[in-house]
Amino acid sequence: MMVAWSFSAKTLDELGRLLRSLGKHRYVEEVDHRIHWMIDEVLSDRPMFAPHAAAFQTRRKKDTQLDPSSRDPTLWRTAPLDEVLAALAAFWVDDGAHERREALRVLIEKAGLPIPTHAPFEAPPEEPPHPELIQLDWVLLPVDELDTDRHRGALEAMEEWAEEVPNPSAPIYQEGPSLAFPELCAGMHDGQLAAEWIVWSEPPFSYADYVLRGASKAARLDEPPVGYHDL
Repeated sequence: MMVAWSFSAKTLDELGRLLRSLGKHRYVEEVDHRIHWMIDEVLSDRPMFAPHAAAFQTRRKKDTQLDPSSRDPTLWRTAPLDEVLAALAAFWVDDGAHERREALRVLIEKAGLPIPTHAPFEAPPEEPPHPELIQLDWVLLPVDELDTDRHRGALEAMEEWAEEVPNPSAPIYQEGPSLAFPELCAGMHDGQLAAEWIVWSEPPFSYADYVLRGASKAARLDEPPVGYHDL
């Protein structure tokens, strides 16, 4: 089971600081950010995305069995955070954002896929839309790999919530909100996010709460996140 934390980030700058904090703190074991081929295609006029778009088109010509509308995990590529933020800016705030949104709509329809109709950031978590165009995931260190000195804060936080009995050897998976067509095309208005930014986490939730609060503070957000222990 995953539980959500909502953050006070509203602008792209605040969101960028938060995402950087989520990927750099001392509890993170792995950062896994991915971009769908459609994003590379729509942004292929930009040097940051052009090589990826070209490589995918070459692959399509060679692999006649590849279905670009499928859920094949190879249709997403690993992306550094700078590319993720550049993609979000291209659809949300940069000059030509409206034209890029329309190009994305055409590309999705050309692939024979329906345009998701949920409100931005309100996709049912049990039924994520397809395609998710940007994926943001993190993995925290398992509890039994935490150092008693370096990771004292989270260990002490877990002591305060003794009812949680985590699997000490299991990594803790966290993920950002679904970023599909509605989020890229209507997720920001006049420089402000259209809804709260959510990060989901597996238990132990006291561990997750400590880490997410720390990331919010490091990102210099106005308010701490609201999550499991606040409800």
